[in-house]
Amino acid sequence: MKKLLLIFITLTMSVMVIAQEKSKQKEVGLVFNSLNSFGLTYKTGTTKSLWRFNTLFISGNSTEEVSDSINRKQSNMGFSIKFGKEYRKLIVDDLEFRYGVDLAFAYSQYTYNTNDRSIADNDNTNEKTSYTPGINLVFGLNYIFNDHFVIGAELLPYFNYTVGKSKITSFRTDDVTESDISGFSYGLNSTSVMLSLVYRF
Repeated sequence: MKKLLLIFITLTMSVMVIAQEKSKQKEVGLVFNSLNSFGLTYKTGTTKSLWRFNTLFISGNSTEEVSDSINRKQSNMGFSIKFGKEYRKLIVDDLEFRYGVDLAFAYSQYTYNTNDRSIADNDNTNEKTSYTPGINLVFGLNYIFNDHFVIGAELLPYFNYTVGKSKITSFRTDDVTESDISGFSYGLNSTSVMLSLVYRF
């Protein structure tokens, strides 16, 4: 999977270099698809056709629950990157329609620890790691404030395939249970809506 990620990043950088050589318009800005998921966007091309590169930094979280004899900790984190092509068409003054497609890759990690200080002494750890390549369609609108600032919104219907591993460890019995995580997912949900604020130059 590390080789696949390396190839993905190499292709992304190669396309970016090629696109920059023929660039007539560039955009850089912030993207959001929830209150705790944000990232950066970079686009280059012409007024009607641009290469797009998005990186979403999904802020993880960590929680802890403490009782008289049991201490539970939960944490998760992840990120995603996307690159693709979008086309634009002016609907009316200051309003653009855009459509296209992205290739996407996401990584996530989840850990749940139980520290049991009771007589049962049932300490255990549940770990999950997944890798998700996929494809997003792009349908959106841009509102152009002026020559430089643009606010955008887009819908991203998706088709993803997830691979990964789940590992459950019981320290009392020294049992380790491992299983593969894999499967397809597709659709349109709340995380498929993305807002952007960009600077055009």
